[in-house]
Amino acid sequence: MRVTIEAAQMTSKRHTDWFHGSPVKLSSLRTGSTVTPVITLARAFSHKPSILEIDVQENTDSGKRNVEIRHDGTKPGYLYRVAVSEPSHDLIQHPDSTGARGEEMLTTRELTLVFIEEVPVKPIYQYSEEME
Repeated sequence: MRVTIEAAQMTSKRHTDWFHGSPVKLSSLRTGSTVTPVITLARAFSHKPSILEIDVQENTDSGKRNVEIRHDGTKPGYLYRVAVSEPSHDLIQHPDSTGARGEEMLTTRELTLVFIEEVPVKPIYQYSEEME
């Protein structure tokens, strides 16, 4: 029997910017590559982890969502903004994602990348945002 449990959203913000993390310098992204609107998740993926765990805690008293991402990646990485012009045509839901819908997508065509920063290895990423 297969049981599907809905994952907690890491962000409540509208998905307008898309990111990709990689341990390799790139100028474009191949069809079928993974992208995310969650910049912190892309940073963690840049280290090429075999295990990645996400903990989302919502504090209704403070109105904040706290996210912690742990991983076992050991490679320094690179963070890119993905030039997605039409999300409904350029992206599809990742069929094997265990994350919340829309937070891990696959590209449907080759897309241009814009380099943002080098990402030193950090085993835990944390951030907070206002809940909408």
